[in-house]
Amino acid sequence: MITQIRGVLRAVNEESLTLGVEPFELEVLIPEHTRRQIQGKVGEPITLHTTFYIEGQAMGGRLTPRLIGFLSTIEREFFDTFCSVDGVGMKKALRAMVRPVREIARTIQEQDVKTLSTFPGIGEATAERIVAKLRRKVGIYALIVNPDGTTSAPAPSNGEAAHAEPDVVSDAYAALLAVGHSEMQARAAIDRVMAGRKKFKSVADLIEAIYQQEKP
Repeated sequence: MITQIRGVLRAVNEESLTLGVEPFELEVLIPEHTRRQIQGKVGEPITLHTTFYIEGQAMGGRLTPRLIGFLSTIEREFFDTFCSVDGVGMKKALRAMVRPVREIARTIQEQDVKTLSTFPGIGEATAERIVAKLRRKVGIYALIVNPDGTTSAPAPSNGEAAHAEPDVVSDAYAALLAVGHSEMQARAAIDRVMAGRKKFKSVADLIEAIYQQEKP
């Protein structure tokens, strides 16, 4: 499995790019949001975090391996999560990723089927399936730190201290670091939520509570 490649950007097409990795030139499929970010970098070296998908029918059809690239590992992970929904294949997921992952995840987290259904290739029925399956799985992506490094910081809640298993707290802390929070930001976010009265039995519960506190 090739998980990262670095080369010179030769061309950017509608749904893919050509990357020069001497002595080869590779075609890499990319989401629309990534295409907009790198279209002005032709001739420059870039790094992509990649995954493989096999396109085609196993029975009687042609199977074609496709290399798919993203600008960060968290975008690649979100793509894999997105593709886990019935009816959302590799191509549909790439077309639908027209906004930053953080915004798409927030749309799902807030169960905004109307907005989600306007994304390319995602109608209302598919949007409903996405929300039903992923609402409790995308909280960490919704907490990706803004490009300028800022994140909202509401005041701590008053009341009895919340409770969570040590592994839940440590895993949530690691997840926050993975999406760009500093160690101080991650600790502060967890401390704010833990100042409430709720018990957290899973990382998903804790991450969802952090997201709810950090909503504008």
